[in-house]
Amino acid sequence: MKFLQKIPFRKTLQTKLLVSVFIIVSLMILSITSMVTIIVKQQFQQTELNRIYYETDAMKKRLGHMMYGRNFRYLMMTLSNAKEANPSILYFVLTDQNGKILIADNETFIGRNQFPLARIMDEHTPLYVHTDRVKKDMSRDVFKIYVSTLTADIFDKGSVRGRNQEMIFDAIWEITYMGEPMGRLRVGFSRQDVKQHLWMLGGIMLGTGFLVLLITLFLIFLVIRKNMSSLAAFVGQLSMLRQSHDGKNLRTNLASICLEGNTTEVEEVRNLKLAFNNIRELFVSSWDQLEDHQHNLEQKVEKRTRELHEINEQLTLQIRERKEIESRLLTVQKLEAIGTLAGGIAHEFNNLFMAITGYASLIQKLTDTGHPNIEKAEKIRKLVDTGSQSIQQLLGFARSGKYDPGPLNLNEVLRQNLGIFSRSRKDLVIRTVYSPDLWSVHADRSQMEQVIMNLLLNASEAMPGKGDLRVETRNVVLDKKPVSLEKVVSGRFVLFCLEDKGRGIDKEILPRIFDPFFTTKQMGVGTGMGLAAVFGITENHGGVITVDSRPGEGSVFCVYLPALESKSS
Repeated sequence: MKFLQKIPFRKTLQTKLLVSVFIIVSLMILSITSMVTIIVKQQFQQTELNRIYYETDAMKKRLGHMMYGRNFRYLMMTLSNAKEANPSILYFVLTDQNGKILIADNETFIGRNQFPLARIMDEHTPLYVHTDRVKKDMSRDVFKIYVSTLTADIFDKGSVRGRNQEMIFDAIWEITYMGEPMGRLRVGFSRQDVKQHLWMLGGIMLGTGFLVLLITLFLIFLVIRKNMSSLAAFVGQLSMLRQSHDGKNLRTNLASICLEGNTTEVEEVRNLKLAFNNIRELFVSSWDQLEDHQHNLEQKVEKRTRELHEINEQLTLQIRERKEIESRLLTVQKLEAIGTLAGGIAHEFNNLFMAITGYASLIQKLTDTGHPNIEKAEKIRKLVDTGSQSIQQLLGFARSGKYDPGPLNLNEVLRQNLGIFSRSRKDLVIRTVYSPDLWSVHADRSQMEQVIMNLLLNASEAMPGKGDLRVETRNVVLDKKPVSLEKVVSGRFVLFCLEDKGRGIDKEILPRIFDPFFTTKQMGVGTGMGLAAVFGITENHGGVITVDSRPGEGSVFCVYLPALESKSS
């Protein structure tokens, strides 16, 4: 610092600007380099931890089965091959649930209860934790990564792969098989790749920052020198004002100053000369007016900015609400259009099926007994009956009327249909919660049975293996309750819900599950009309259906039907 103080720096504006820019740019480069290095370090370390997880996960997937079968030979081969394929693996150790070493890359450790090569620095604070659910209602495989230090040098094929006191990543899998703990897999990974990457990144960033600093200073120096030349000349003219000792000399010197600009001057210098010219003519009054105007202008700009901000927020809210309304209206119009089309098609096909059935019956009557045409006509009638069932689903979605409505107790209908369904899916655990004083509804029994069976089949397909199904009925009174995007209902309703613990429904396809012919099954497996018929029949009876689903956790379908005024048990 004393050496710098002896250098005859001129305290000019140009020098101060250059020094200020140098300090600011240097601090920015150092700050950015530090932040980027920290961020990249965390990201690269996280990437490395993720890589370690996936590599060890691939190793451990077969270990549980082999440990269960006590197949130590294949365990050793699997782990040794993984170590040879990955140079960053320093060691591996496989212990039983009591901590006894079963498999190790160093055979001298087998049978010990302690691993002497590495020591975990902090067992309570792992760098990485992952829990892998194996199966429902069973234990989980737990994976953790710690920072450990080597307690001795590690050699491999005559070369040193790890030094004493070197920090490494220690990956540990708690392995289970069929719900039972089998032991622990411990794999050590070198951190040399992380260190080399960070050193190289820091060197590149610092070198790049230093180069940017030099180029920036040089360019700024050229810009400042070019644009400060006219200002320096103007300051030289103003320096004669210091020689004025009275008002007359000051006025003469001010009048002799040339304030004419030229095309090479920057706008700031020209504005400075104009401002000085105004000050020269009427300094005090002009200055007061300028400050008043500036103050008022700031207030007006601030007020106008605040008003524009409020208007912008209101406009954004209106646009969002309008988009939501348009989306809801489009959904309603689409379902209504599809319903109308489905109803028309269903009635046309019913007329055709009636004619086909009539002609088939006529063929049977006019054909001699034992003739093959009688059997063929009967097959035609059966095919027509099958087609009629599909048409009934279309009519249910199209809301084309209830067939035989009357007072109906949903508890009785659910018990009967669950009895039939449970005989086909004995692997499902069905739990029922029936309201003892359930209100009656005015509904068609066959259509309600179709709704219930379609929902049961949908829940069954969501749980191809063992599963848990819950059915509940109860009375509810709704007061302007939003049960869907386009409907708010009030009054007395009978509610029955079917809750499964299946795979759930993705958010992307949840709005489309009630669309006719929409299905996620393979071609030829499903028609996509099951839930569409449920939706149409429910709407036709003046009710609503809601669905709540989370992928991997299951789905809940709830049907609200208007209750009759009188109660029935």
